Amino acid sequence: MDASRILEAVNEKKEELWQEVFGCYYAALCSYAGRLVQDPVIAEDLVQDILLYVWNGERKFLQIDELTNYLYRAVYNRSMMWLRREKCKSRHLNRLMLENDPESDEMFMATVREELLRQLYLYIDELPSEQRKVIRLSIDGLSVNEIAEKLGISVNTVKTHKKRSFKQLRGKMRGDASVFWLAFFLS
Repeated sequence: MDASRILEAVNEKKEELWQEVFGCYYAALCSYAGRLVQDPVIAEDLVQDILLYVWNGERKFLQIDELTNYLYRAVYNRSMMWLRREKCKSRHLNRLMLENDPESDEMFMATVREELLRQLYLYIDELPSEQRKVIRLSIDGLSVNEIAEKLGISVNTVKTHKKRSFKQLRGKMRGDASVFWLAFFLS
C-alpha cells in the first residue's frame, strides 16, 4: 500500500482502506511493543488501542513519516505507562503479601502470645502459693485429676484453687484484652 493511500485511509477515515493500514503497521508495532513489555498479548492489546485511538481521533497526518513516528511514539509511551502501572501494582501486591503473609502473622501472633504469657506469669506470681502451683500445672496441660494427684490434694481443692485463681487474675486483668487470651491458654 502506498503512502498516499495510507494517509487517505487515516485522515479521511475510509473503512475499506483501514484494513490495509492495520495490516501494514500492526505486526511491526506489536513486535516493538512486545520487546518493551515482554508480553505478546499485552503488546497486541496496546497496539490495538493505539490504532483505534488514531481511527477515532481528529488528528490529520501530512506525511507518512509523521504517521509512522506518531504510531511508534504512541506505542512507546503506552508501553511505558503500562510498565509503570504494572510496577506499581507489583509493589502493592508485594506489600499486601507481606501484610498477609502467614509467616508474618504467625510471628506476630507468637510475639503477642509470648508477651501475654509473660504478663500472665507476672500476675500468677502474685497468687498465693497453692493457687500458683495449680494454675502453672494447668497451663502445662495437666488435668484436674493429674494436678490433684501430683500435689496430693483433692480434686475439689484443685477446682477451688483454679476458681479463686481465675477470679483474682480476671480482677487484675480487667479491661485488658488479655482476659480472652487467658481463657485460651488455661482452657
